[in-house]
Amino acid sequence: MNEVINAIKSRRSIRKFKSDMPSREDINTVIEAGLYAASGMGRQSSIIIAVTNKELRDKISRENCKIGGLSMGNMMLDAHYLGLGSIFYAQ
Repeated sequence: MNEVINAIKSRRSIRKFKSDMPSREDINTVIEAGLYAASGMGRQSSIIIAVTNKELRDKISRENCKIGGLSMGNMMLDAHYLGLGSIFYAQ
């Protein structure tokens, strides 16, 4: 089976996370996947930042859900490929 289709079919939202932080390399790989999301003629580049502070992450998550779109999908698939859990969460 196509690896992309397999990743799409097997990825699930994770609501309980480990307390340890993913490696910087894994975080950078997930960000790179988000940067390659489709955009209007390649002119609407996403700006992606890694937020590792839980309080700040929780504070901005609602706004992120308004603009995440395709970037979030790519990032969640790459996180799954790396063995990391994720969830698209709107408060």
